[in-house]
Amino acid sequence: MSINAVDSKKLVEALLGDLRLLSQEAKKKQNHVKESAETGVVRIRNISTASVGDTVLITNLRAACTELLHPLVLACETRHTRLVQIALQGIQRLVQHRILSGNGATIVTNELWALVEAECEELRVLQTVPPLVSSELIVTGNTLAKCVVMCFRLHFAKDPIVINAASAAVRQLVSTVFERVIQEDGIFSSELTVVNPSGGRPSPRAAPPTLRPCAADAYMLFKDLCLLINGEAPTWLVGIQEMTRTLGLELLESLLKGYPSVFIRHTEFGDLLKDDVCPLIIRLFSPNVKAMHINSQHPSSRISNASMSNYPPTVSHDRQSFPISMRLVRIVTLLVQFYQNILHTECEIFISTLLKFVDGDRKGWQRPLALESLHRIISSTDLVKWMTESFDCRPNSTHVLEQVAVELSVVVQQCLVCTTFSSDQDNELDRSQEDGGPGFLVKGLWVPYVEHLTSKKTILLDSLDRMDAVAISEGYVLSRCCVALCDLTQAVYAVIDRLCVLDENCEAGSSEENLRIAKVAYANTQPSILAAIGSLLAASTDEIVSDQLLCCLSTLISAGCRVGADQDLHRSVYVLAIMSLPSPSYLNQFAGIPPPSPVSKREVSISEQVFDLESWPSTAQVTATGPPCPCPVVSTDLWNKQVLLTSKNLQAARTFIASITTHIKELNGLWYLCMATCEHLSWLLAMRPTQIGQFERETRDDHSNGPTVVTNAALGDIGMLSSLMDKVAPAIAALPNEEFLLVVDALIRLSDESLAVAATGRDSSLFPLAVLYRVCSLSLSGINVFWAKVANHFIKVCNHTSVSMRDWAAVALTSLAKHAIKSKTSMDPKSQQEMVIASLLALCSIPHIQVRRRQLDCVMSLMQTDGSSLLSTSWPNVIQIISSIIDNDTGCELSLVRQGYLGLRLVSSDFLQSIPFDCISGLVEAISRYSKQNTDQNISLSALTLLWTISDFIYRKMESVGNDASEAVWMVLYTCLSESCVDTRFAVRKSACQTLLQTVTAHGHALRAPAWHHVIWQIIIPLLDKVRSQTRCASTEKSNGELIMHHSRDTEQKQWTETCIHTLSAISKIFNSQRKSLLALNDFGAVWEAFLGYLDWAACYENAELSLSAIRSYQEVLLGKISSQTLNVNSHEKSNGSESTLDTVAPELPQAQWVESWKVWLRISRGLARQGCAAVANSVNADTKSTSSTPRMNSSTSSLTSLAPGVYVPGPSHLTAILHIFPPLFDKVAKCITVDDLKYESLPAVLESMMNVPIPSEQAPFVLPSSTTHLTPTQEALLEAVKIVYVECTISGTTLRTAIPDQIRLLLKFASMATQRISPNKVAPGGQKSYRDYALTAIVPFSEYSLRIAIEFFTSTSQYPDVSNSLIAINIIKFLGEPLYMKYTCISASTWKLAASSLMSVLRTSIPYARQNPEVFRSLWSTICDTMERWLFTPNKSSRLAADERKRDELMECQAIEIIRNEMLAYASRLPQEDVQRLISLLHRGSISQIDSTDVLDSHTQRNELAKACFDALLMSTDGAQAGAEEDDHRGILGNVAVTSLLQRCTQVMADFCKDWSAAGDLRLPRSRILEIISALQAIDSLIARLARDPRMTELYSQLVSLFPSVVDVMPCCHADGQLEQQLIKTIKSYQTLFLLQNIPQSTV
Repeated sequence: MSINAVDSKKLVEALLGDLRLLSQEAKKKQNHVKESAETGVVRIRNISTASVGDTVLITNLRAACTELLHPLVLACETRHTRLVQIALQGIQRLVQHRILSGNGATIVTNELWALVEAECEELRVLQTVPPLVSSELIVTGNTLAKCVVMCFRLHFAKDPIVINAASAAVRQLVSTVFERVIQEDGIFSSELTVVNPSGGRPSPRAAPPTLRPCAADAYMLFKDLCLLINGEAPTWLVGIQEMTRTLGLELLESLLKGYPSVFIRHTEFGDLLKDDVCPLIIRLFSPNVKAMHINSQHPSSRISNASMSNYPPTVSHDRQSFPISMRLVRIVTLLVQFYQNILHTECEIFISTLLKFVDGDRKGWQRPLALESLHRIISSTDLVKWMTESFDCRPNSTHVLEQVAVELSVVVQQCLVCTTFSSDQDNELDRSQEDGGPGFLVKGLWVPYVEHLTSKKTILLDSLDRMDAVAISEGYVLSRCCVALCDLTQAVYAVIDRLCVLDENCEAGSSEENLRIAKVAYANTQPSILAAIGSLLAASTDEIVSDQLLCCLSTLISAGCRVGADQDLHRSVYVLAIMSLPSPSYLNQFAGIPPPSPVSKREVSISEQVFDLESWPSTAQVTATGPPCPCPVVSTDLWNKQVLLTSKNLQAARTFIASITTHIKELNGLWYLCMATCEHLSWLLAMRPTQIGQFERETRDDHSNGPTVVTNAALGDIGMLSSLMDKVAPAIAALPNEEFLLVVDALIRLSDESLAVAATGRDSSLFPLAVLYRVCSLSLSGINVFWAKVANHFIKVCNHTSVSMRDWAAVALTSLAKHAIKSKTSMDPKSQQEMVIASLLALCSIPHIQVRRRQLDCVMSLMQTDGSSLLSTSWPNVIQIISSIIDNDTGCELSLVRQGYLGLRLVSSDFLQSIPFDCISGLVEAISRYSKQNTDQNISLSALTLLWTISDFIYRKMESVGNDASEAVWMVLYTCLSESCVDTRFAVRKSACQTLLQTVTAHGHALRAPAWHHVIWQIIIPLLDKVRSQTRCASTEKSNGELIMHHSRDTEQKQWTETCIHTLSAISKIFNSQRKSLLALNDFGAVWEAFLGYLDWAACYENAELSLSAIRSYQEVLLGKISSQTLNVNSHEKSNGSESTLDTVAPELPQAQWVESWKVWLRISRGLARQGCAAVANSVNADTKSTSSTPRMNSSTSSLTSLAPGVYVPGPSHLTAILHIFPPLFDKVAKCITVDDLKYESLPAVLESMMNVPIPSEQAPFVLPSSTTHLTPTQEALLEAVKIVYVECTISGTTLRTAIPDQIRLLLKFASMATQRISPNKVAPGGQKSYRDYALTAIVPFSEYSLRIAIEFFTSTSQYPDVSNSLIAINIIKFLGEPLYMKYTCISASTWKLAASSLMSVLRTSIPYARQNPEVFRSLWSTICDTMERWLFTPNKSSRLAADERKRDELMECQAIEIIRNEMLAYASRLPQEDVQRLISLLHRGSISQIDSTDVLDSHTQRNELAKACFDALLMSTDGAQAGAEEDDHRGILGNVAVTSLLQRCTQVMADFCKDWSAAGDLRLPRSRILEIISALQAIDSLIARLARDPRMTELYSQLVSLFPSVVDVMPCCHADGQLEQQLIKTIKSYQTLFLLQNIPQSTV
């Protein structure tokens, strides 16, 4: 400590003055004192003069301390009062200015001891000792002990002033000693040095060697104090003879209270506490408790019974009981407060002792004294935390904190138990009501409440100056317990709060441990506190006391919220809730919320004392009465029961609402309880929610009789409660997400209960919906947390049967949606708008029109007010909301449909340019839904118009949005249009189909391959499937609708057929216009095959219109815009070398697809033909007669007079259309098909079957032949197809040449139509003329043309081995035999003539090749014979032929004979013998049987030229008779046979004629007989002429000679006819030539 210049000068002057005064006083009698004083003056002057500076002066004075102190000591030794006073004053100056040294201090101490012994200036001594000890560390050890002893001895002086001064000095010295320890510890702040003793055990009379000097002094002082209190002799404070125990206890208390760091820092002091203080206290407690029992609990107790007996009985036990006990309790309180960490077991014993005091003496001062001590202990947060950590949290340890709480609760319950008679109870109750003071009333027992009690303000613990306890007022114990419980609650909450705060800043391990401690503290105290508070609150009659208890209960709830003690918190909240309601059992009885079940025995008291009460005490004022809020979980009988609400209920309700508002974040599972309580309060107080969710007192008219009656006294409280309830919603809105959702769940549960009540027709509470709406409206910033759940609940309520609740929920949801759209939240605006509008979308499932109308109003309002702010992702939802109006569940109410369409039109007109492009697809789908609705067809058609508008918009935006986005919308647009294409209404289907065609055709080129793939497989193909399915299943019944329809569309079948036609036509145009894009598809082959499959089906469908349209679509998709009238046959002939004109026009198509198209063409053709055949099979045809030898054919040139019901026949237009496709199609596939495709079983069979399809009668008048070819379009197309195939088969190097015979056979089939027998009953198509006339114009030209083509094909290709070896010539010759046989009976005479010329052409072509391959053509010769025989000797004659015509016909026959003679008989050796013989027979017959019996005019009756030709042929064959060696023997045999046959025939004819002529008499023989014999004579004449030319015919000569008699026999008959006579004369003259031969032939043997 430094002394400034002024202080040092004053010090020198003061010392000089003291020495001078001492010198003056001592000059009379104490000369040695005078001299010493003067010496001291000189010494001080010298030091002052010699010292430079204040520091040097002080140092020099301290060095001369002994010299300066010497006169002062001498003065004290004189015991002279004045000198002693002056000397002590000087000593005090030296001490004050730190001049005194250690040796000087010893000297001074010894001198002061002497003064005390001499009882001299005791008061001055007491004034000197404290400064001496406290100035510096100059007084230590025994010197310090002497100072303390001096003060203790003076404490027992006779003078009261000295006693009081000594008492103060003792306290000061004791404190100074411990302060010096603190200073010493501060100087040596490092770890204490442990000094090992030199050897042996340390002396019990000395301090431990590990202590420093100051600490050792304090140690010895404290130990001696304990010894003195215990009645033992001190070891350090030698000289103390006596000390009062109260003083000792007070000193101990002061040291324990003032210097806890010394005892905690130094373990030696801690050991003193354990070994000396605690056993001492326990022993001193023994007069009041069982000392032996307590001593045995402490393991280190050193007090024995003997020591107890040695204690000096200064006062009696009864007298000292209260002062000592009171001070002991104070010390115990201090030990627990400050030394609990080093005295675990001892503090546990002390607290147990206090609890025994509480439980032992219920009417004395010990219970309140102990309660005051416990109150101080439990009001300390640190002590509560320590008790929890040290005892309650440890296993197998006494739960001290729990015991304290339980004991307080027990005291409360004991105080509230009535122990007086009923008359006394009435008197007490009357007095309490007269006094009007606060108190507690339970079951007639009145207990007053003592106010202004705190833990620091005590009555007994502060009675240090009293020897006896003060009188305790009635109700003090209960009041102290009440306040202690409140302070304990606050302490527990503070502990929990501290631990939780630490929890936020600690590591994970310590954090969990802190939380565990907090939970234990709460769990061990909460049940007891709750039981006591509940009982006190139930019994309280004062508003202030109730408010304190409610505050305590609220704090208890707060603590439970902090630690998350769900069950304990549940009980606390439940207690506060029932305090707010009319009765303890209200929640259980009227709300179905039972009290929480106790989990331990200590919790049973809560139920017994609070929950099981029938009603609250009746002292509170009634504020409201009425029925409870109806709840569906309780009996409906209770809904009408009357309940009462008091002012204390309202007070508790305020606390309850404030508490849940404050601790709103921690009420995890209790929100249902809290909200249910608020709901019942609002119902009982008639607080009804407004539209904005706030609460107000319901106003009723005076004449109305409401169920709830509220007094005027409650109006103020209702306003406050309304204000508090209005704060609940904002508090809930501020909750974290999880807790907020718990509140929402509770409100939704309550709302469900209200819905259940409303379902019974009873008025239900709107509290849940109001709070839910209010909470959500205030929490829009966290809309992402609750919206889905809340919106779903509102939607559920919107579907309720109650109109009011339904409308309220609809208004709430739509109002929230309007505000939510505008709210600024942490959510992404995109997600926010999507979520809000999605909730509006969910209302679409509600069938109630009013709800849907509010939904649409909300959407329209959003678009009109905030349409520009709607984000891109919100528009699809808005559009979907509008589109969802079209739903079967709502019956598509007309007003809703119109309102929704207005919204769509608004979007399409005002927002189409502003909404994001990716929303267009949703808009398209919405418009599509409106196009499908059946409520208003005009809206449907108008919606399709919107789609067309949108399609143009998409195309315009394509460049800016890119291909991907535009294609995605295209897909949606096409899909929607395809769906409308199968609408049930024909007008809509037609409009949709047209729109689809226009959109794809106009903008389809912008699509890429993947998009086209989707269009084909996901739109077009499914559309075709649906149309086909609907067309098949459509009804054929006529429509009976309101509208009058045309007969062509009066059935669903007709309408769907028309739809199918439009669809196929549209898609065909799409395939043509977008062919380039489609070809880019990887699976174009599958696409092509699929579409052709639909065309195949439609072309063969039993509907003329659809079939023809499909064929035309098929033609269009293959050939583009080329029509059938532009086909040019010559362009398909490969020989001309010109490029096809079709190739430049037809759409591009891969070869594989051409082949597939070829297959489809075959299938369609077969299908059409099959339908025609089926019609023939099912028809009733009058013409059933036919010639057995001629195959019957029903061709396209025939007709059906009658059809079976439902039978469909393809018309000529169908066949012509499909045949017109053949030329260009075959031109594309000719190089890819195989010969099997052209065999008769394949293509020719198809063409033949198509020709067999009859013409329906109604179409026959419109089938006209061409003016040039005289063929119908179908016939021309068929022949054109055959020609094209023929041309392809004749190309050099082709592999199809083997198919030529099949094409010829097909043509023969066509040609055979002209040889049909005409039935008399057969009617021409249309019935306008005879069938013969019809056949002449429609059948014969086609058949003859087919025959010409066939013969042309054969003659042109006969040189091909594939053709010649196929024996087609046999088929041709055999076929030609039929018209030649019919001859004049053919429909047209030109037919057989064409057949004759064709036969000769065939014979000229085939016979030479047949001669070269006799084995292959073995059957040819017999066929020729058959045909010639049928022709030459046909019975079918004509009587109307002119002579020249007959002559021309005969010439044709002669030409045929000439061919036989030249090509066959000339090479007879190469022919089969039987066939040659047959030919000779034919010639034989032809030469003699040429009489025409039908020639009535008898002109040219004989076919002379034919006979001559036959005879010449026979004669030529007779050349074989002279073959000799040069010719083949077979040829000679042939000549002999021919001659013999001829002569025999002539002999027989002449003999028969002569015989018949003789028999006829005057009758003339038939002209035929005359002609016959003339022919025979001519033959003989011819043979004679032949013999004359070739005399070598020996056999002929003999035969002619033999025949001459027969010739002579005819002479009598020659007069019958002039011609005969002339021929006979000619023949006889010929014999002259025979007889005049020079060389008569001789037969060889």
